[in-house]
Order: sequence, then structure tokens, then C-alpha cells
Amino acid sequence: MGDFTDASPLDLSFSPSGVYDKNNKTFSLRFVFTATQGEDNKTIVRIDCIATFEFKEPLDLEAIPEYFYPNSLAIVFPYVRAFVSSVTLQANMVTPILIPTLNLTGLQSTLKANTKLL
Repeated sequence: MGDFTDASPLDLSFSPSGVYDKNNKTFSLRFVFTATQGEDNKTIVRIDCIATFEFKEPLDLEAIPEYFYPNSLAIVFPYVRAFVSSVTLQANMVTPILIPTLNLTGLQSTLKANTKLL
């Protein structure tokens, strides 16, 4: 990671996916955040986070409640957001990356579509 001095705005992308393990009653949410900049899409920072959620009882993949998908993203996002800010500040970047508060409910369908059964 280094200083980025390009005046062009950052392009932020979020890529969620999941793996559900019915035997262990766990759902592993993989949340990848990438910030790129410029015409060549130079990667400024990339964070790959895995959060594990545990269900009380084993469920079929189709039985996972619809509210789980947006809520799991809403739980993980503040940690990723704080981590990006902290890392870019500690890396002594000229302009640390401060991700605004975002509504990620639009990613719930992406997460659901990218969820696999283990």
C-alpha cells in the first residue's frame, strides 16, 4: 500500500459470498472490499474478510431466513469499514480511506446467489 495522489475518485466494490455447512450449523460469509482508482483501476486497498455465523439448529439451505442475508452484511460492514480506515491511516497514506455509511441491502441477492452448500 502506498500514497495515492491521483485526484480521481475511488471506485469502491463489495463482493459477498457464503458457504453454509449444515453439519456444523455454520454460515461463513466472505466479504471482499476493493478500492480502485484511475483509468487503469489501480488497486489501492483490498480487504478479504470472513465472518462465521452459527445457527441453533441445522437448516436446509433453502430454509435460511431471508432476513439473514441483509442482516449478516449489516453486521460485518462496520468492522470492514473501520478496518479500512484504520489500515489506511496507519499506513500513513496522504488521504486515508473513509468509507461512508452505506446501505448494503442491495447486496443480499448477490450474497444469496453466491452461497454454496458445503
